[in-house]
Order: sequence, then C-alpha cells, then structure tokens
Amino acid sequence: MCCGLLVLLLAANCDARLWELAWNTTQLATLTSLFSLPTGTLLAVLLFRTDLPWRRTWLVMLCSFLFMPLYLQCAGWQAGFGQQGWYMLASGSLGVPALLSGWRGAVWVHSLAAVPWVTLIVGVGLRRVEADLEAAAALDGTSWHVLWHVTLPRGMTGIGVAALWIAVTTAAEMTVTDLFQIRTFAEDIYTGFYLGEGISGALPGTVAGIAFAVATVAIMTILAWWLCLQLVPRPGPVAWQSRRRFALGRWRWLAVAGTGAGLCLMTGVPIANLIYKAGVIVRMSGDDRVRSWSLSKCATIIAQSPWQHGDVYAWSLLTAGVSATCVLVVAIPLGWAAARRRVLAITSLMIVAICLALPGPVIGQLIIAALNQRESALLTWLYDQTLLAPCLAQGIRALPLATLVCWHAFRSLPEAMLDAARMDGAGILSCLLTVVLPNRLAALGLAWLVALTIALGDLAASVLVVPPGVDLLSIYIFDLLHTGVEDYVAGIVLTNLAMFLLIAVPITIVVIRRRGVGE
Repeated sequence: MCCGLLVLLLAANCDARLWELAWNTTQLATLTSLFSLPTGTLLAVLLFRTDLPWRRTWLVMLCSFLFMPLYLQCAGWQAGFGQQGWYMLASGSLGVPALLSGWRGAVWVHSLAAVPWVTLIVGVGLRRVEADLEAAAALDGTSWHVLWHVTLPRGMTGIGVAALWIAVTTAAEMTVTDLFQIRTFAEDIYTGFYLGEGISGALPGTVAGIAFAVATVAIMTILAWWLCLQLVPRPGPVAWQSRRRFALGRWRWLAVAGTGAGLCLMTGVPIANLIYKAGVIVRMSGDDRVRSWSLSKCATIIAQSPWQHGDVYAWSLLTAGVSATCVLVVAIPLGWAAARRRVLAITSLMIVAICLALPGPVIGQLIIAALNQRESALLTWLYDQTLLAPCLAQGIRALPLATLVCWHAFRSLPEAMLDAARMDGAGILSCLLTVVLPNRLAALGLAWLVALTIALGDLAASVLVVPPGVDLLSIYIFDLLHTGVEDYVAGIVLTNLAMFLLIAVPITIVVIRRRGVGE
C-alpha cells in the first residue's frame, strides 16, 4: 500500500510519457488477467478435479507450452492473422489493419500464453484443498455443491497467485509489445537502448522520473516476493494423495469437446498457420494470384532450416547450455540453504523475487553497466569477445524457476534420512553431497532442463547484450518477425518450435506421471 501511494505521488510529478507507460503496463496486465484467469481456472477444474476423459493427454498438450517463448507464439498467430498472414492475403485486406494488431494482438498473445500457467497454478491449489472438508461437505450436499462452496473458495489462493504471476511476467516482457507497438515500461527501455539512450533516455532524467522507475521495480519485486511465498514448498515429503473427482455426468462429452476445441485453438491453430505459410505456393493466373499448398515445399523448408542457419542454432544451444549449467550450480546451494535455514530461506527468496521481477531490458542494461567499462581491458574483453553477458542475462531469467524446483526437491526429502546422516557425523555440505544430490538426480535434471528452455527462449534480456558475431535464435527470429512471417521464416520457427517441444513434452510427461496428476 505504501509503495502504491509512493508511485502515485511520484507519478504526479512526472510527465505524460511516464503516465502513459505506467497506464499501458497496468492495462495490459489487467486485460491479460481478465481473459486468461477464467479460462485457466475452468481448465484447472476440469483437468485436476473432474472425471474428464483423457486428462493426461490434455495436460501434456497444455503444459508442453508452458515454456514456449513468446516470440514463437507471436510468429504462429502473425502467420495467420498478422499483416502478412495467410488470412489477410487471402481476403485481400492488405490496406486495413490486421486482425491481430495493436492492443488486440498484444492482449490475445499474452492471454493465450498465460493460460497454461494459470491452469497449472490453480490446479495445484485445487489439489491442496483439504480432503476432510470436502468429505464433510459431501454429507450435506451434491458434488457440485462441494465444488462451488468448498473446493473453489479454498482454492482462491491459487487464483490469486496466478493473477500475480500474470502481472509480474507481463510487466517484465517486451517481446509482444514491441511487435505490436504498444508502449510499456519494459518496451520503452528496450527502444531507448536502440536509440542510443539507455535507461537515462528511456526515463526522464529528473529525480521524480528515476524515483518513479525505482518504485515501480520495487512494487514488482514485492509482488514477486509474495508470489514466491505462495510457491515455497512445504516441509516434508510431498504427498499427492487421491482427491475427490467430481462427476461431469451428462456434461462429460460436452466438456471433452470444449476442452479439445480450446486446446486446439491455443496450440493447434498457430502451428497450422506456420505449416500453411511454409508450404504456400503463389502462381500468377493472368492478373490474379492463385495460392496453393505443397507438402513437399513445406517439408523441404523445414528440413533445410537447421543446415542453412546452423551457426545460429549452435550459438543458441551453446549459450543456453552454459547458462543452464551455471544456473544449476547456483540454484543447488540456494535451494539447499533455503530448505535447511530459515534466515537463508529469506535471502534465497529475495534473490528469486528480484530476478523474477526485473524487466528483461533492465537486466540487460544492468549487465551493460557492469561489464562495459572502457577503462578495464579485462571487462571490455569479457563483454565484447565472450558469451559472459548473454549467459548472465539468460541465467538471471532462468534462476527463479530452477531454484524453486531444487527447493521443492530438497524439502521433500524425508527428515529421518537427513537425521541419520547427521548422526553419522555428516555436516551440511556432506549431507548435500552424499545424501541429497544422489537422491534427487531426477529433480536436478528437471531443473537443468527448465533452465535450458528458459535460456533458449529468452529475448528481453539477452537481446541487449549479445556480442558482435554471435546470433541467437530468439533474436534472429524476432528481427525477422518485424517484416512479416514469410515461408522461410515459418520454416525456421517450426524447427525452433519442434526443438522446444522435444524438451518440454518429456518433462511434462515425467512430472505428470510422478505426481499422479490426472489419475
């Protein structure tokens, strides 16, 4: 509350530009929440707490898109309904605004990208509702009475956490807003960098302007802190005991049809748009253009993409792999210290919250300020000639989730196992090396893969700090999207999409099976 009043007081002394940035950022987060929260909550109820058929299949489809980068999702929708999309070309609407442009496009892409996160967060909250309360309520009413009056109210914390997640992650991103030309706090800093202004040019140089920016980041950090508090693991073994499944009855197959249609809209339509664009052939018939689709052309473009852009793939995998490895090295001690010591848990939580709250362009600018020191030959060499800067940027973006994964894994270890090790004379470090890590290798592998996917997909932070001669897939595709999604661009995007799905689908299947979700 105090920080909110501080921002309002500072904003009163700021110019119209800062007012516009604050209003646009708030409006984008609010509209995204209004669209994604109801959809994600409904899917969470259906997938986690009802007898909906094929729940695991739907969950794999949905959760595989959790870490799908926003620039790939933008590409999928622009290929169909952007200015150069197949729909706009086929309808001859080249002189009018595209179906997905401006605010309409930004809110649409952000909302669909948020739905999987809302579904997962709310679903976990619904699974934590006390079974005895539901059993007691079932004695006095129907299953739907229990769902409406017990399960959903007790699961409201998950909905609040999901809303916070949307607010923090949407405010910290500039990918969608830059493509659809919406001025927000993060996007303005990014644009200011490319105009040669940096942070001082993106924000007015007055004390009020700088203080306004600092207060905004502080509020985002506080929101991220509270968000992390809700995501902090509970001590002791994680028990995903069986929960009451509400029977859909005569609505069962209608729910299946609605779920399938919704997931196909979110995941199938963008991919279909890209496949069509990759294989489209345009021939002239007199004065008219006749469009047809060729499977051979589509397959050829997709197959040639890795070979034609092999250096971009190599740089991307190398940078993301190094970043993910470094993140895991940092996340292990952070997670272990937080799981054992209360004071260290607060410190770890603060680190996670700050990394989660900082907008991507701010992270990039801070790295530039730290490394781009012309009076230091070593720092200049590290900044211009090595991958240190992009690895740092990707690492900061990936550290929060990787730390939370390790934290959950370490807190779920049976206390008796650790007590036995301590009785044998093992210290904190010895317990970690001889007991904890050998028993949590699968979780560490999951944390590394999560960090890898986030590092591969990062654009907002790493776009500002890539050294000369290095091309990353995220930046390469992002630059191409500004001129439209042509057939060769669709081929690159589809190849990149397949690479992410090869990582995400196995992660999702393993987690769902180990947690018994959908059973």
